[in-house]
Amino acid sequence: MPRVKLFKEEEALTKAMMIFWKKGYHNTSIQDLVDHLGINRASLYDTFGGKKELFDSAFEFYRKTGNEGLAEFLNSQENIKEALRMIFRKVIEGDRVDPDNKGCLVANATTELLPHDAELQQVISRHREDVEQIFYDFLRKGAQREEVSGETDLKAMSSLLYTLLTGLRVTGKTRPNQEESLASVEAVLSLLD
Repeated sequence: MPRVKLFKEEEALTKAMMIFWKKGYHNTSIQDLVDHLGINRASLYDTFGGKKELFDSAFEFYRKTGNEGLAEFLNSQENIKEALRMIFRKVIEGDRVDPDNKGCLVANATTELLPHDAELQQVISRHREDVEQIFYDFLRKGAQREEVSGETDLKAMSSLLYTLLTGLRVTGKTRPNQEESLASVEAVLSLLD
């Protein structure tokens, strides 16, 4: 008789994402995953393949939902600088109040697993391109409405915004001075004038 799955895969992916995000890839054991997901080992292996495959799926889920959320938020905004300011404030505040001090799963995986995982390297490179494209599309909309200086190199600015976002997530784990982080954001946003 075939086994019946007694769990929802998306719910399991969310739980796996959270434990990998909190503990890191290497510090998360199969037993941690079994305990945290509330499924048995056989179901974990049957559904996801193993720890690496589950990490890859959870990482892609994190990346996809994060990028969709970013694009959706930006597409709903009218004021370019204020929208970017709100994103960075949310990141800074979120890292400040996170009791687990997780930072960003993408940044964490980058520092923990690269340069030794070539497949992940490609995924993270694609992630950077995707986020930069989201920023670029938003900045282009601002340039068309003359909210962004015509002298601004939109590709370079998109890259800088990605770098700022990633840097804030990494340094957010050290609980930096919030005012100093916000001042850095304002310095970058002033380049749009």
